[in-house]
Formats: sequence, structure tokens, C-alpha cells
Amino acid sequence: MLAKSRQPTISICRISKANKSTTTPSAAAVPTKGAAAWTKIRLQNWNTLVQDPKVKEALPYIGNAAYVALASGFLMTDMLSLRVALVGGYAGLVSFHALHPRPLQIPLRWSAVFVLVNAGAAYMLAMDRFGAPLSKEEEELYQNHFSQLTKGQFYQLLTLGKKQEVPDGSILTREGRICPRLYFIEKGTAKVFHHGAFAANVDEGGFVNDVAFQIGEDEGAYGTIVTDGECSIIVWDQAELREHLESRSDMDRNTKYLLSEHLMKSLLKQREARRWNQKIQQRLSHNPQLSQQLQVEEKQIQYP
Repeated sequence: MLAKSRQPTISICRISKANKSTTTPSAAAVPTKGAAAWTKIRLQNWNTLVQDPKVKEALPYIGNAAYVALASGFLMTDMLSLRVALVGGYAGLVSFHALHPRPLQIPLRWSAVFVLVNAGAAYMLAMDRFGAPLSKEEEELYQNHFSQLTKGQFYQLLTLGKKQEVPDGSILTREGRICPRLYFIEKGTAKVFHHGAFAANVDEGGFVNDVAFQIGEDEGAYGTIVTDGECSIIVWDQAELREHLESRSDMDRNTKYLLSEHLMKSLLKQREARRWNQKIQQRLSHNPQLSQQLQVEEKQIQYP
């Protein structure tokens, strides 16, 4: 009787151990089986798409359209348009290869790489051309004085510069001395003295020390420039600006064009000022008394 009563107890323990050993791995395998099932479903759906007669019929059109986009991109002279066309062309090739039952992996993968490369280049060009939205004041400043740059380049230039308010009589540059800064007079006027004599005015919208910036780092200032009244200016560190322009050929070219145009206007103003000085000297020669008075007053002026 005791032997019979113990036998069922032993069998129950064995069954429970067996159940534990069988249920444990099956629970751990549930996520793996779920992921495998999901992957299988996706592959089945993709195979169904690839085998679709309409897709097979469209493949030649997709391939030809992709190559037409690539060919048109290589014919474009505008870099942004070229990059956008290449993105479209290589994206078409990715679709063309991927929609085959057995796609060629090398052209498929390299086409995808070219999509990423050209998309990144297109994004950089778009930021360089359009940039961030400008405020009303910045838009007016751009239209009046910086239209040679793109709006994106102008925004970068503003980001690199610092706006300052300077009082009357502030010396921005001294003739022959190296100045590490480039100035833009947003509001106000400055006077240019060359060899101790007044040469010209730098009015609103003019650059200061731009000649030295274009020549090189070790070039001294062309003249002594002093503010005539309170001025609102934008200041750039020349080394930082040069470093920024070195990796941006389009912005570098447009900035040089902007500064060269300003230099031409400045030289024309100086020539006009010399003409007026000559006319004044001719008139003073006929009035010796007034000429002597002006000479006395000029000696009393302390040039910076």
C-alpha cells in the first residue's frame, strides 16, 4: 500500500520538471519567432510587388527616366540644379535596381550612396543660397549694400560680424599700421586722412580697411580713418573671415567682388574730392586774404 501511494507523487514531480524544461525555451524564443515572421511577411509583400505586372511594365520607364535626369544634370551650369537632378537620377536608379527579383547589389548600393552624397551637397548649396529668414532691417541692409552676395552668404557674414556703436572721433585705422579688423559703416560717416591730409569721406554703406584685407594679413592700413560723429558699425576679425571664406569658393568670389566694387566707388570719391580741392585752390588764388585765413585755420587742426 505504501509503495502504491508513493508512485503517483514521483511521476507528478517528473512531469512538472519536464513542463518547466519545455516551457522555458519556448518563451524565450517567442520574440525571435515574431521578428522572423514579420521579416517573412515583409519579404512576401516585396516579392508580390516585384512580381506585379504593372511594376514590371514600369521598370523600363523608371530606368530611362533616371538616366535622362542624370544626363540633364550634367548639362546644367547651376550647381544647385545639378545636384537636385543627380539626386533624382540616382534615386530612380535605386528604385530600378531594387524592383528587380534579383537586384544587382553593387550598382544598387552605390546608387544609394550617390543619392546621399548629392542630397548633402544640395542641402549645403541651398543653405548657402537662401540661408535663414532675414529680419526687415537685415533685408533692407542686404538690398541696399550686399546684393552682390546671396542671402545665405549675407546671413553667414552677419553671423561672423559684431555690431558696435562707436562715439565721435574714434580712430578705426592708423595709416601704415596693421589692423586685424574689417569694418562696415552701417550708419554714420568717417573721414579718411592720407599723409596727414583729408582725402575723402566713408559714408553709410562703406567698408573700412578693405584694401588691407584683400592684399593680405601683413598689409598696413591705407589711411587713418576717424569717425565723424557717432557711428553704427559691423566689425569682423580678418583671420576668422578669411578662414571661413577659404572653404566656400562662391562666397569668397562674391565677397571679393563686393569689396572691389566698394573700392572703385571710394577711389571715384577721392578723385572727385581732389577736383573740388583744385577748384577751391584756383578760386583762393584770386583772393589772397581768404587764402591766408584758411591756412591759419588749417594749422590749428590736429589731424589724427
